Amino acid sequence: MYEIQLFGRLEVRTRGVRLTGDDLGGARARHILALLALYGSLRTSELSDLLWPGNPPVTHEAIVESEVALLRHHLDSATSGDSVIAESNDGYALVAERVRVDVARFDELLAAAAGRTATRALPPLTAAAELAGRPLLEDVAAPRWAVEARARYRSRLVTALLTAAGAALTTGDARNAVQWAGRALVLDPGATLAHTIRATAQQALVRTPVARLTA
Repeated sequence: MYEIQLFGRLEVRTRGVRLTGDDLGGARARHILALLALYGSLRTSELSDLLWPGNPPVTHEAIVESEVALLRHHLDSATSGDSVIAESNDGYALVAERVRVDVARFDELLAAAAGRTATRALPPLTAAAELAGRPLLEDVAAPRWAVEARARYRSRLVTALLTAAGAALTTGDARNAVQWAGRALVLDPGATLAHTIRATAQQALVRTPVARLTA
């Protein structure tokens, strides 16, 4: 099984081996891995459009093929058998049953929390917030696709934090409501709901004698 981490720096863990940075090849090979981890599968033309937006070189298909071969070499040297990157629909895909990606788990946790009562929603929301403790692909700074993906998951995290803060407040857990709302404000200082939840939770803490004694 390959564990692929996109929150924080790009990292792959498999059978006790940890691969990151140059362990995965050059920057383009790492970008291809990150894109496949984000999207599951991509045609070669789609990869090219993301890697060279609006201006792919004439030899883009050969370059992508070469970079995938390099990436396979680095990944598969840690294990044996068929590559975890398969050819699919004129492109490439990660073999789903052999891969776990943290962003996919994050999305699953948010889906699990949807529609639940406050008490039942808090565990998956808390797990999602802990999983996304660092910015997405923080070691991949410039490409537009990375910037857009980072913004997309930051927005999802803010929503999760606000939902968790509201749920905590509903269940009487003012201390955690303050914590979640405060973290949402770090990511989005203009989040009006976060200001409202935090202020309400702080008032609840002040009104609670036990909270004053244990703070």
